[in-house]
Amino acid sequence: MSELKNAEFTGERVIPELVDVDLLNEHLSRYCFARLFSAHMDGQLRTLDAGCGSGYGMAELAVGDDRAIGTDVSVETVMRAQARYGSSNIQFLPAACEALPFADASFDLMTAFEVIEHLDRWGELLSEANRVLKPSGVLLVSTPNRDYYAESRGAAGPNPFHRHEFDYEEFRRALSAIFPHVEIWTQNHAEAIVFDLEVPSDNLAEIIGPRDPASANFYLAACSQSPLPMDGSLAWVPSSGNVLRERERHIAKLDEFLQKNLAAHSELQRNHEALNAELERQNHWAADLTHELDERKTRIVDLQKEVDSRLEWVKDLEGQIERGRVENERLRAEASAEREQLEGTIAERTAWAKQLEAELAARRDDLQRIGSSKWFRAGAKLGVGPRLRGGE
Repeated sequence: MSELKNAEFTGERVIPELVDVDLLNEHLSRYCFARLFSAHMDGQLRTLDAGCGSGYGMAELAVGDDRAIGTDVSVETVMRAQARYGSSNIQFLPAACEALPFADASFDLMTAFEVIEHLDRWGELLSEANRVLKPSGVLLVSTPNRDYYAESRGAAGPNPFHRHEFDYEEFRRALSAIFPHVEIWTQNHAEAIVFDLEVPSDNLAEIIGPRDPASANFYLAACSQSPLPMDGSLAWVPSSGNVLRERERHIAKLDEFLQKNLAAHSELQRNHEALNAELERQNHWAADLTHELDERKTRIVDLQKEVDSRLEWVKDLEGQIERGRVENERLRAEASAEREQLEGTIAERTAWAKQLEAELAARRDDLQRIGSSKWFRAGAKLGVGPRLRGGE
C-alpha cells in the first residue's frame, strides 16, 4: 500500500487500512445502503459521490453498467483514489461540494456522506445537489446527530473539523426547504444475534424496539423532487459481523499496540532522562558562561573607564599641542619679523660701510694727488704746508 505512506490520517477521511473495523463498517454501510437504495431505481444510473475521500465506497455505487464519479476538494486525495479505485466506469475529479463542475440534471443519484458538517456554506451543497440531479434524482446525505455527538465526545470538546452540526429537526428543515420529498433514516450500531446459512436463499430481519431519532448516532436522509422509491428499514450485517471474534481480535491488536507503546514509552523515558542529563550539563555550562560573561562585562566597564580617561588625556594633550602650535606660529612670526628687521639693519650698515669705503678711497685718492702735486712737494721742501704721514 505504497500510496498510503504519505496519506495524512486525521480520522475525518476514512482509509480502510488505517481504521478499526467498526469505524470502517460505520462508513461502508452507507454505501451499501446507497447500492440497495439504487436497486429500487430504474435504468442505468449515473452517480456522484461528493466528498468521496479515499474512494473506498465507489465500487458499491458503480454496479454493472452504472457509472460513478467521485469528487473531493483535496487534489492529492483524488489522485490516490484514481490510482487505486479508478476504472472504466469509476472516475475521480477534484471539486468543492459548494461548486460542482457539472451541468444541470446530470445525475440520477448523489451521495454526500459525512460532508455537510464540514462546510461553512453547507446550504450550497444542497443547492448544488438539487441543480445537478435529474428531476427524479435522489440525494443521499448523512451527518452525525449533534446532541449524541456532543455527549459522546465529552471532555474532548467539539470536533475541530466540523463547521456546523445538526439535530434531527434542524436537519429535516434544512433538507425540506429545498426538496419536497425527504425521508430520514437513523443509523446506529446495534448488537444482534445472527442466524445464518452458508448459502441462504433469503434474508429476513426483525427490528424491534422504539424508534427515537433524537438518540441516534447518525442521520441518513434521502431527498428528491419526486416521490422516493424506498422507505423500508435496513439491518446491514458485514462480513465482520461476529462481534465477539472481532472484539477479541481488536483486544489483541490493542494489546499489541499497548506493548509497542510501552516499549516506545520506555525508549522515550530513556531519551527523556538522557535529555535531562544533557540539559543539566548545558545548564552548568550556561551558568559558567554567564559568570564568565558577567566578568567580561565588568572588565569591559573597567576598560571603558580607562578608555574614557585616556581620551580625556588625549584631549588635554591635543589642547596642549594646539596651544604649542599657536605659540610656535607666533614665535615664527616674531622671528620672521626680527629677521626681516635685522636683514634691513645689516643691509643699511653694509650700504653705509660701502659708502665709507668709497669716501675713504676718494680721500686717499685726493691725498695721493695732493702728495704728488708739485706745489705740495715745493712747500714740503720749503717747510711750508701740512706734512703727510707715511713719508713725504
